[in-house]
Amino acid sequence: MAEKRPNNYFDDIPTSHRQIKVFMIIVLAYIFDQMDNMVLGYVAPSVMRSFGIGMQEFAPAQSLYFFGMMLGGIVAGVISDKFGRRKAFMLGCFTFSTATILTGMTDNIYTFTLWRVITGFAVLGTGAISFTYLAETISSQDRSKWSGIVVGVGHISIPFIGFIAMEVVPMGPEAWRWLFYQGVIGYIPLVLAYFFMKESPRWLIANGRQAEAEAVVEAYTGVPVDLTAVAEQYRKTVAQKLTVAQTFKKIFDDKKYLYRTLVLFCVAAGQNIPSFVFLGWNTTLLQQIGISQADSLLISTVGALGIPLGVIASGYVGPLGGRKISIGVQILLVGALISAYMNVGTNVTMLMILYFLFQFVSMCCAMCLNLYMSESYSTEIHNTGTGVVIAGGRCSVAISQQIVPYLFAAWSFSGVCGYIVALCIFGGLATLLLGWRTGNASLESVS
Repeated sequence: MAEKRPNNYFDDIPTSHRQIKVFMIIVLAYIFDQMDNMVLGYVAPSVMRSFGIGMQEFAPAQSLYFFGMMLGGIVAGVISDKFGRRKAFMLGCFTFSTATILTGMTDNIYTFTLWRVITGFAVLGTGAISFTYLAETISSQDRSKWSGIVVGVGHISIPFIGFIAMEVVPMGPEAWRWLFYQGVIGYIPLVLAYFFMKESPRWLIANGRQAEAEAVVEAYTGVPVDLTAVAEQYRKTVAQKLTVAQTFKKIFDDKKYLYRTLVLFCVAAGQNIPSFVFLGWNTTLLQQIGISQADSLLISTVGALGIPLGVIASGYVGPLGGRKISIGVQILLVGALISAYMNVGTNVTMLMILYFLFQFVSMCCAMCLNLYMSESYSTEIHNTGTGVVIAGGRCSVAISQQIVPYLFAAWSFSGVCGYIVALCIFGGLATLLLGWRTGNASLESVS
């Protein structure tokens, strides 16, 4: 038997083919997770016509979806910190797949909204757990690169669902339902995770299971490691296992983590609201200003091609400036692109180009921000802290989704875009002036 070497989890160990196989399970989960997440943006006008309602009556379905996300971010963090990343991941896959299928079977806006809330709950929860799992099972040197690659490949579903929508939605007034029935394929990563995904070694160390943690690192990398030093460091840092109440108390009572949480709330709002408002309402708003159904679906679909490319790019630009500079500049750039978007009228070509650039930069920024959040909390409050911030960001989105129809009614397309630009300026400046540097540092040294 090879002698164990002292090591800080996966640091300084090349990413192995075994790790990549597990990352592919997360890729599959992301593909199906994001298909469920993004489908409403393409079918919203058809759903409104099917139920005989307008934008203001439909707004709660958009808004409450993000309240579901808010709750999912908090609850998933608690469940994953208490029961483990692997079990929470599988539960999330089961829930978002089932809820998506049931959404397609509804016959009124009320049950439709209910299942969308549950879908949002599971989509955000699964996403938050996936980010944490990735951050905890990749070396500090490769964390940014592989997180960007894994989630970027996973996001190919977003333009894919757009191309499907372009073919399916025009088939008939109820054809939109088939885009929700695809939720059945979300059970695939659930089954694969059950057989091939192992628990996060950092979570195992946090729960006093050092031998299992060492076995996971060796199983993934082929390198026998001795985690005694990191286990002792963890025990010194946390004298006892935290209860749920103690976890939240540490987040909001510890001055360092309270400051980070409040700043991250501001940054998340500045990034999340622009991204999700346009994902949810762009097709509808374009049709409201005179763009045809075919052209509005085309603009949204071509724009969505920028999403996986932006996510992959985040692995290379994310660490720049300790991550905070990269995030702040990107949020401000999103605001500039939206400002241009609202001034090109009904020029379909320019709308496609600008929407593509917006999605590229916005998703690149989102991925950088997700890692930034994961790097900002210590292991025992890692997922809960990240979940709280993500939940706060989704809460701000939920409120914004509700007021979009009223902004449009009062000031048309420019009113919605102007609101988004103002939020980008707020979020970008908050990041640049109040943020802290993380980048390629180990999770232990940053938190």
